[in-house]
Amino acid sequence: MRPTFLLALMLFVSSPAFAQEAAGRAPDLSDLLKQPTYFAAWQEMISAETPPDWVTEYTATLNGPPVPNIPVAIDGQSHMLGFTCKPNECGDNQLYALFAPDGSKAWALMATAETGIVWLGYPDDRVRAAINGVLKK
Repeated sequence: MRPTFLLALMLFVSSPAFAQEAAGRAPDLSDLLKQPTYFAAWQEMISAETPPDWVTEYTATLNGPPVPNIPVAIDGQSHMLGFTCKPNECGDNQLYALFAPDGSKAWALMATAETGIVWLGYPDDRVRAAINGVLKK
């Protein structure tokens, strides 16, 4: 085999998208947070609040439900919406995180039985409307 072909094959096999397809699942929130830019935006967003223990644990382990991310358009740009929840209490403890197209900024709607709806990351009206729009579908 030619070295160029082997290099191309190695790059293809090691690409994250291929790995996710091979695993038979679409990218989820944990996949985004494995990227340094997205993780930094996530950390900045939750550090402005005192998150519940389950959010802190998710941040440390990235172990949550494998719910595929959803592309969300705002002003013609594609943002990514991810989801996580408290294990075994998902119905009353949910977090929907929206990331800027380049992953540099994150906002979230967190809904818990204890606190109701809390917005994280200081989203403006466009971001709130985008997240709410997806949730109403």
